[in-house]
Amino acid sequence: MPKDHADPIAALRENTAVPFERARAMPNEVYTSQAFVDAELEHVFRKDWYCVGRADALSSPGDYVSCELADQPIVVLRDQDGALRAMSNVCLHRMSTLLHGRGNAKTIVCPYHAWTYNLDGKLRGAPAMAQNDAFCKDHYTLPQVRCEEWLGWVFICLDPDAAPVAEQLSDVARMIEGYNMTGYSESFYE
Repeated sequence: MPKDHADPIAALRENTAVPFERARAMPNEVYTSQAFVDAELEHVFRKDWYCVGRADALSSPGDYVSCELADQPIVVLRDQDGALRAMSNVCLHRMSTLLHGRGNAKTIVCPYHAWTYNLDGKLRGAPAMAQNDAFCKDHYTLPQVRCEEWLGWVFICLDPDAAPVAEQLSDVARMIEGYNMTGYSESFYE
């Protein structure tokens, strides 16, 4: 029987240190402890690659999907040049969420004060700011998030120092090379 731990990581380590034949479900602490959530956010979700779906679901300029990674609202989209991008999904003016769910947008418009961003995240227009001589829209670009495509899958990562997704998943690539991952399509899953 597992010991009652105040440290949820220690409880999980103890639980996973036993042979498979004596394995048990994860300790309650991993579901109920804020300390465990904080550790996961810090050491997993803010450091590693996260899959947001298939690249073919974002095939046209303006196609987007929004998500949240480690409490950060993010939008992943296909820009005007056909590149996949990920960026903050929060307006730089009053911090409103910009896009919801998935869809297609010609531009990114804040629902609060209609600040408008191009698909590359650069500010295109800011109503009522023309009267402010100190305001320069060229100084405003939505913060970019790392975004890479791997075998047709789109991954994002908050850590600028993380190894490329293809490097991290090179062993997986070898294991699944016979499955033609690049031939999968998003409609297969819907």
